[in-house]
Amino acid sequence: MKRSDPVAFLKDLERPEAYPAPHPTAIHLITTHISWVFITDHDVWKVKRPVDYGFVDYTTLERRRHFCHEEVRVNSRLAPGVYVDVVPVRLDQGRHSFTSDGAIVDYAVRMRRLPDTANAESLLRHDVLTADHLARLAARLAAFYASSPAKSSLRSLDVLRANVEENFDQVQPFVGRFLTSETFDVVKAWQLGCLEQNKTVFERRREQGRVRDGHGDLRLEHVYFEGDEILVIDAIEFNERFRIVDVAADVAFLAMELDARDRPDLAATFLADFAREMADYDLYAVADFYLSYRAWVRAKVASFLANDPSTDPEKAQRKSREAQRLFALARAYSEPPTTAEALVAVGGLIGAGKSTLAHSLGRAFGAPVVDSDRTRKSLVGIPPTTPASAEAYSEEFTRQTYDELFRRADVVLHSGRGVILDASFRNRDLRLQARDLAIRHGRPFRFVEAICDDVTLRARLRARAATGVSVSDATEELLDRFRRQFEPVTELPPDEHVAVTTTLPAAAQVETVRRALSLRGQDTRA
Repeated sequence: MKRSDPVAFLKDLERPEAYPAPHPTAIHLITTHISWVFITDHDVWKVKRPVDYGFVDYTTLERRRHFCHEEVRVNSRLAPGVYVDVVPVRLDQGRHSFTSDGAIVDYAVRMRRLPDTANAESLLRHDVLTADHLARLAARLAAFYASSPAKSSLRSLDVLRANVEENFDQVQPFVGRFLTSETFDVVKAWQLGCLEQNKTVFERRREQGRVRDGHGDLRLEHVYFEGDEILVIDAIEFNERFRIVDVAADVAFLAMELDARDRPDLAATFLADFAREMADYDLYAVADFYLSYRAWVRAKVASFLANDPSTDPEKAQRKSREAQRLFALARAYSEPPTTAEALVAVGGLIGAGKSTLAHSLGRAFGAPVVDSDRTRKSLVGIPPTTPASAEAYSEEFTRQTYDELFRRADVVLHSGRGVILDASFRNRDLRLQARDLAIRHGRPFRFVEAICDDVTLRARLRARAATGVSVSDATEELLDRFRRQFEPVTELPPDEHVAVTTTLPAAAQVETVRRALSLRGQDTRA
């Protein structure tokens, strides 16, 4: 049996008695381009609209039933306990409800309602979303992708190219209304050019297992911070080619939304934290492509809603403005950077506080931090906090570690971003190698030497050993030998060597480096 016309269908499901007891006191309907979402006191009921946009087809009852079950399945991974069940919509005596014994005319996904104030969009709107929130999210996502099966055999570059071309085909009718023909042509040529010029990069990521069964719609409003738990809802169920993607494509969605909300600082630190958690600095080779791609996708969806006759006029106007902003953002990602961000190498004795300082600088400058400890352990193939064997600290393996450190930094610099390197840099050759890398990319260079008194050094090393959990394997027993091996910094111009006392407050340490980056030809050592 078919349900009645959409107006009657929606009106029926806005009645409290259409829901199981205890009946809700209020029902709020939200219409998206593919769903009708009924929000009640404690639950959310999602009905799929009978639409066919090409990339999604809900036009038959069987397809809607199937994809309701798929929605529950794929979302149980990042939002356990939120997706409750698939519930039939029944028609009885001319009324639709979730409670009668009438004929089944549709299906809904029943969800536990999450607090409206707990999602990242709300936190951002109230200016309380922090880099620490996003660092926790980056760790949660890294663990999720690590447990998700790699799908390298299913997603060739041809599939990604087809997605890109489909996006432009579907946006073509909106040229002259939500975007100019120039923007359309520029972004299309740039995105397709990226795929052609960097095909080996994209294919290498696929071969390395970076394509995973992920989320597909990682937006601010889909991320919830519920106490210590992070829940991510609304993973794409209707089209696998949107969900099975490079992990860089997934996280770029959220980073793009932060950029679109005028928080490039949070966008940059989120990408940086994710790269660190995944040991995936190669994502910077494809980041701008995916940022532009995601902005274009969201602009396309906003265009669909603005163009939908059933969208109320006020919302249509809002979506029209949103589409215009996002098309412009997609173009902005295609343009070269306007500033030359620095390469900052942070070094010093073990226990001197260089990693803490490097982290502070990464936060302050919105730059990824590439550290030798994590790099070494990723080469060994062990988790960051697992102690490495003595062989991993041999002269040969240490050389390999620095080679990989510089390779990762090279990828970041090539993307137009700055980078922070965190390693001991105990000899002159290593410091000069970092400097040469900056020069090759035309970037400012500073070697920041973390220094502090011996009592503090030893106290820090003892405290680290007492916790039993650390990314660094350095111990107090190594300090004297390390001090003898550390070559004084005499090879660098005075303005490129910045000594920072790490017993000072973190803000003061960062300010010292910030001032040093603005100076030319002056001795910044204190």
